[in-house]
Amino acid sequence: MHQEDEVLSFSVCFSEKEIHVTGKRAHFEKAPYGMNKEGANLDRILQAFFSRRAIPNVRYAFKEILEATGCENSLILSFKGHGLSLSNHYWYKKEGEKLSYKDINFFEHPWDDSFGRALLRGDFAALKSCDLNVPDIVTPGWATKGWLYEDGPKLYKIGIDPKSSEEALGEVLSSRLIRKMLGEDAALTYELGRFEGKYVSISKPIINMDQDLVHLWEVLPEEMRVLSFEKSVDRAKAKRFYELLSSCGVPNLYTHFVQLSCIRALCFLPDLHFGNIALLHNLKNGEYTPAPFFDLAGSFGGSERGKKILAGLNKGTYFIVYFLFGGLDADWDYSWYDPKRLEGFEDEIRSVLSQSDFYNEELIENIVAVYKVQKEEIDEHAAKQKEKSAV
Repeated sequence: MHQEDEVLSFSVCFSEKEIHVTGKRAHFEKAPYGMNKEGANLDRILQAFFSRRAIPNVRYAFKEILEATGCENSLILSFKGHGLSLSNHYWYKKEGEKLSYKDINFFEHPWDDSFGRALLRGDFAALKSCDLNVPDIVTPGWATKGWLYEDGPKLYKIGIDPKSSEEALGEVLSSRLIRKMLGEDAALTYELGRFEGKYVSISKPIINMDQDLVHLWEVLPEEMRVLSFEKSVDRAKAKRFYELLSSCGVPNLYTHFVQLSCIRALCFLPDLHFGNIALLHNLKNGEYTPAPFFDLAGSFGGSERGKKILAGLNKGTYFIVYFLFGGLDADWDYSWYDPKRLEGFEDEIRSVLSQSDFYNEELIENIVAVYKVQKEEIDEHAAKQKEKSAV
């Protein structure tokens, strides 16, 4: 189902984790992205779709979650309830089951969020008595997280390691930087909070009732996905990729990717891949636009790798950070960039990171120093480009 519309029917073999399409329904045109293409392998696309709508096996305490819920695998768990999500409007019901989306969706109706709270606490024994008709069971990603209902749905996210919750601080900082640099709507708003002594980033759903989120993994043809893993990008493939997304009607896509590269450099954003870059699909007019930047956890040294790199800052550290998070091209278009927008952001970094005992004064100043190096490079590129334009 997509909201109230029947899209397709399928059968599931839970033990083998196999899904087979058995028929197209009246509104097949609203099927997940890519299924309408001529010659599309419907089984493969639907299999991948469901694999992304389940708790991954790399999630903290994955085995404990399955054991507590009595599920042999994550696919079985994802089918408890009706697979309702807060990232898109797809869901499923058994043949002949009488249900209406307007009566059961989580965008408009509260739910028992005991499951999400138990995940955040790490109280897996409590999961045995929780209602499993919740959005958490189809929420992907490595980080420990839980959907709670507090004046509407909100995602509480700790990070990959719930014992070390500094990832949340980096996510909040990155969100603030992006919105200062590009405008309030450029990034999902993450607020810093606490849940039973742990730092959490708190955000509302990235979409509303009139939108779907389409990750670039779903848009990319198979042969183009290697772009995200190649150290040296094939320019011909990159051009085809650009043309593909442009054909969706996405405005200023080139600028969007330049901005993304700058964000990666400024925030030392470690988790950048085509699953964390997405388009918003307007369900009323069919238009596609770049989604706000999201999933920014681990920035500013909050990840385990970041901590190891930044804890002993020296000349080698600058090189490592530049190698991992640099690579900005002087010939890119920086006409959108205004360095004044980020004036004083060093104090914002100090203010947020100083809330955690992990970030002592020396480490904070190390992070500020690396941030300034990254920013100075962007400032320099933008200034030189402005001079050339003036001539």
